[in-house]
Amino acid sequence: MKYKIIVILMFLTVGIFDCHAKREPSWMKEMPLPANNTYIYVRESGEGKTIDEALNRALVRVFQNTANRLGKAFNETDVYESLRKGTNYVLVSQQCGIPINKVDQYEVNLKNGSYWVCVLCQVASMRDVVPVWDKGERARNVTDGASLAKSIIPGLGQMGKGYTGEGVITLLGEVALVGGGIGCYMAAQKQLDIINSTNLSSEDFLAAHDKYNSLRTTSYVIWGAATVLYVFNFVRAYTLEPKSELAFAWSPSLLSAPNTVVPAVGLTYRF
Repeated sequence: MKYKIIVILMFLTVGIFDCHAKREPSWMKEMPLPANNTYIYVRESGEGKTIDEALNRALVRVFQNTANRLGKAFNETDVYESLRKGTNYVLVSQQCGIPINKVDQYEVNLKNGSYWVCVLCQVASMRDVVPVWDKGERARNVTDGASLAKSIIPGLGQMGKGYTGEGVITLLGEVALVGGGIGCYMAAQKQLDIINSTNLSSEDFLAAHDKYNSLRTTSYVIWGAATVLYVFNFVRAYTLEPKSELAFAWSPSLLSAPNTVVPAVGLTYRF
């Protein structure tokens, strides 16, 4: 029985990392809101024979997007060649006068052997404004590691990401299973004490022995279920997308005319 539990734990542990490897970051589904009005988020992608080539093509599109936004001249070939030669995008940004800040990237190995890379960048929202880059923490799943640590107490990781109901059910389920396992184990020990008593008929001995085996087997099954739920609790806490609170934020929209910005109110909520 112990070996079966170990095998289950190994498979579930591998499953955690497998889920992480296949998991898309949250900004692939929903663009984050900027923390101030000096920049906006831009998401672009590129494809290439290597990850670097695909990333460079994606960055070139970010530069092109920002240049169009700021009304600046832009030479796509020169910028791509600079990136291909290994020049850091920050230096290229300074040389072009097109401020961008790469926050995160997500790459996929395509079936044809090439790579597809999507990048999330912060770019200047208006001309002649020095952008104040945010750390971009809201664009990443920074709560995953913390949620994994909190899940030492079952359900706390889900609660931390906003899934209070699921967290409470997980906690109560774990307590019920562990309590049931302990109860069955103690009942089995009582039957064992009866078996070891001296003044016992053969019928009572057999009946107590059957009860002991049944209760002991039941306790093992319940503890196995508790172990599976405990590990699943880690998996859920790690892979859940955090719920966002209702939030208002000022963010610049697309330029309606050269060198002008129309402010807009952004409202997001993830149910």
